[in-house]
Amino acid sequence: MHEKNKNALGKVSSQFHTNRLCQLMADHKGTVIVGNAAAYEDGNLTPSVILNPAEDCALMGEETFGPILSVFHYKKLEEAIQLINSKPKPLAVYYFGNNSSKNENLNRLMRETSSGAFVVNELVKQIFN
Repeated sequence: MHEKNKNALGKVSSQFHTNRLCQLMADHKGTVIVGNAAAYEDGNLTPSVILNPAEDCALMGEETFGPILSVFHYKKLEEAIQLINSKPKPLAVYYFGNNSSKNENLNRLMRETSSGAFVVNELVKQIFN
């Protein structure tokens, strides 16, 4: 993160939650593509994107309520549907791709999964409601 933007970010509500989130960064077994991969060591939590974390890691077992986003890449839609349905109902499912009503992958994902919110080509729009 660029130094001039550092103070523009909101803070995690307490040191307890900062420590909890930093611990989630310790054992995800994925790849940190954005953020501080050493947050669990130095406590410097920054907005983070974790690519393909382990399905059985703590990060995947609870809602983070923090600046950590898990991203999965799949070759087959069935793999994504299976993962979503194998876990407790998520707060949100984020789909990135063609948002046409004729997109069968999008329609199938909406039909075959359940979540608190289903968001297409956005990350935080549903929060504003």
